[in-house]
Amino acid sequence: MSGNANWRKAESSPGVRGTRTKAQPTASAVPQRKMEHIASVSRSSGLEKDGDALKNFEVQNEYREFIQGKLNNIWEKYPRHSTESETQTRQRLDAQENVLILFRKLREGIISSQRVDQFTLEVYETSLCLAVLFDSPRHISPVIPALMTYFHLPSTEPHSNCVETVLICLLHHLVAAYPSQREFHAFLASMPKAFLPDGSLARVWITSLAGYIRARNYAKIDKSTQISALPVAAVPKESKPDLSRQAIYHLVDFLRNKTREMAWEVMRSAYRELSCQVDPQLDTRAWLERSLGLLGSIPGQYNISLDEWLNRESGLGHVRRKDGVEGRWIVCKPR
Repeated sequence: MSGNANWRKAESSPGVRGTRTKAQPTASAVPQRKMEHIASVSRSSGLEKDGDALKNFEVQNEYREFIQGKLNNIWEKYPRHSTESETQTRQRLDAQENVLILFRKLREGIISSQRVDQFTLEVYETSLCLAVLFDSPRHISPVIPALMTYFHLPSTEPHSNCVETVLICLLHHLVAAYPSQREFHAFLASMPKAFLPDGSLARVWITSLAGYIRARNYAKIDKSTQISALPVAAVPKESKPDLSRQAIYHLVDFLRNKTREMAWEVMRSAYRELSCQVDPQLDTRAWLERSLGLLGSIPGQYNISLDEWLNRESGLGHVRRKDGVEGRWIVCKPR
């Protein structure tokens, strides 16, 4: 994501200065070859060599390019949804964690320099999306409050990527505290209406989804989390990766997994048998598929047929085939 495409430039406001001070070191003080070991502002306190380097805007720009190189290597070396060995998984996780740490170091420099512009917002938005895609909640928590601070600045106006960023934050709260929605509603109430207006497609969708989750209406959850129902346009296959869109897809898929687990617990407690026969009158097979959210349209999401699902659950001791009856399963009650 480029800052020019996704953010409107935020002008300086009282207490938030975007101009360089005399104390800032020059970019030439930190050659490109030393970017790997550049000192963290918070750790060095200005005492280490080049300890204040990341307070310099030019160094920040160069450091962002350095991190992008690391990120590009992850996309090329570890394509999503590929079959990985344990060693490859460990290497991927280490590489992802390293990139998140580098972004955190860059944000420290930005905060210390009191920089507020397109670059700042792009760094924070990218940090949020990557923390979501890399399944790292501990890197998400400090980013969201900072983003909200920038959203509340008088100089920060709605921008082309604002709705998606807000949706990522809201979906994160739904997932992280599931099934509790206290943080979700608190965040929604704190968000300026200008960024998610009443009656807007995005606000209606996210509040309706939260309502379906509270009501445990799993069929409605399944319908509202199909790609055709999302308040964001699908990304064409030939397009370059769109991190904010991918983060939304990732969180929606995660939420479907959460609700599937809850729906399955309810079914195992409520029913003694399940019928998977195709019955035009009862339509129980289709109802089970919808309630469990087994078939979705989100790119890269988890999909499995009902028969495969039940066979897998049978291996876990949750159900067993009913002797002599095709398509019927005995439910083994949870203990």
